[in-house]
Formats: sequence, C-alpha cells, structure tokens
Amino acid sequence: MKVSEKSNGAVHSTEERREEAVQTQTASPKPTAGANGQKDKEPLKLEDGKNPEKLVLPEKVQEPSKDEVKVNEPFIKPALNLESTLKVVNDLHRRCIQRENLLTRINQLEAFEIALIEEGDELESNHFQGCKLMIVDDKNRQFITTTSGLIKLVAEFIHNACLSKLGEIESNIVFPRP
Repeated sequence: MKVSEKSNGAVHSTEERREEAVQTQTASPKPTAGANGQKDKEPLKLEDGKNPEKLVLPEKVQEPSKDEVKVNEPFIKPALNLESTLKVVNDLHRRCIQRENLLTRINQLEAFEIALIEEGDELESNHFQGCKLMIVDDKNRQFITTTSGLIKLVAEFIHNACLSKLGEIESNIVFPRP
C-alpha cells in the first residue's frame, strides 16, 4: 500500500516513512543483473536521502536460558531472627509512645481552648484575651507576653505542628512484610 493511500493525505513522520520504506524493500527486494551477469542488489534510497544500510533492524529475540531465568527471579527476604524482630517491635513501641504523647498534647490544647471559650465573654473576638504566654529556658531566662493575637498564633502553630507530626508518625507505624 502506498503512503498516500494509507494516510489519505496525512503527513507521516520521518521515522514512519523510514520504517515503511524498509518494510517494502525487505518484503520484495529487486535484484538486478550486473554487467558480469550476476545479480546485484540496488542500494535502497529513502525519501530523505539517508542510506538504509545504516538503519538498525530489530534483532531476533532470544529466549533466556535457565541460568538467566534464575537471576531474574524476585529476591525473597529471609525471615527475621529474634534480635531483628525485637528491634522492630521496640521501634514500633517507641513510635506508639510518641503518638500517644502527641495525642495527649493535642487534647490538652483543645480542652484549654474549649474552657477559655466557655468562660470568656461572647463579645470578645479572641478567646485568648487575658492569657499569658511564658517561655523559660534552662538558664531561667524568660519571655512573657500577654498579647492575645500572638498567643492565638502560637497555639494554632503548635496545634498544626502536632497534627502534622502525628500523621507522619502514624504513617510509619506498619508491620514489616515477611
């Protein structure tokens, strides 16, 4: 089938034209008689002028040997010994303790905010009005503020950070596959 008939006027890419030319030439090679009476093959000419001898034709696929099949098998993990199992269990236990601590911290912060909202005036826009935020380091240096907007931002940041860390820890609490 000719290119024009096949595509009904559509333009083919260069690769498609090469493949089609190679297929038509390899399907029916036309030998010609040379001057000495022997049949010579004409060099193939493609539309874009490239030499088809430089084209790489796909080679026949060889079936893999038995040795190659064994190499390609998936790696099976050996069973964990007692020490490895105990290490995994201790690691999971540590993550569970971290999870419980974060849940406690989140619940304390939410309970504190709920109590402030219930006790506070309904007219106040910030329920942290009248609160004090104090940060003390190990050398007894202190930072104290009563700015309700700043306290609200710190409380929201702590709540969001705890939720993020909780999600990270919970995603890592999984049993290893044997």
